[in-house]
Amino acid sequence: MWALVAMLTGCDSAEEQKRRDDAAFFPLQKGVYQLYDVEEIIYELSEPETLRYELKTVLIDSFRNAQSGYTYIMQRSKRPVGETSWVSLEPWSVRKETNEIVVHEGNIPFVVLTFPISEDLTWNGNKYNTVINPTTKTNEDEYRVLENNVERTINSVEFSDCLVVEQEDNQEFIVFYDKRTEIYARNIGLIYKERIELQYCNDQDRNCVGQQIVDQGVIYRQSIKAYGKE
Repeated sequence: MWALVAMLTGCDSAEEQKRRDDAAFFPLQKGVYQLYDVEEIIYELSEPETLRYELKTVLIDSFRNAQSGYTYIMQRSKRPVGETSWVSLEPWSVRKETNEIVVHEGNIPFVVLTFPISEDLTWNGNKYNTVINPTTKTNEDEYRVLENNVERTINSVEFSDCLVVEQEDNQEFIVFYDKRTEIYARNIGLIYKERIELQYCNDQDRNCVGQQIVDQGVIYRQSIKAYGKE
């Protein structure tokens, strides 16, 4: 009997340790920062506009939350390529639950990671919000671990222990294209983000159905170039 209890306790401890280890894919500590190169192509019923800039994120503060954990304030700022002055953006916040990381993009919370990590692990990224997924027409947005413990090279820098999360891969090409991916490196955090959301022309009077003519949308790519702790 005692052997069985010890074995079960050992299994629980191992899983808890795995959760703690996997939380390192999104390190939460005051002063942790990431610097990114960003390319953003915006379509608004006209010629696409391409923006290139640097984005910096820093965890500047934390406070005790209602879940008896800590919420971290993420300061965000950007500057055009070649400029030296930063422009402040809307701050985000991040909190860690027992087995998940929740990022508040403004006032909208998204579950970006769930622990412990395993191949093909899935979860609802919209668990705490009411955002409608254009593919499912519900607030269910299934995120999936596409690859784990893999190598990736971003901006000529090699990262040896990475996690690839597929947030959506709807390549319908007729009405709406939705492809979203994030890559995390252990002890560093987010190193790459790609978001392609395109609304195609579906107007028979314009004879554009199935022609993959973009009416509106965005192509967004965010690649890490520096990281550390201030």
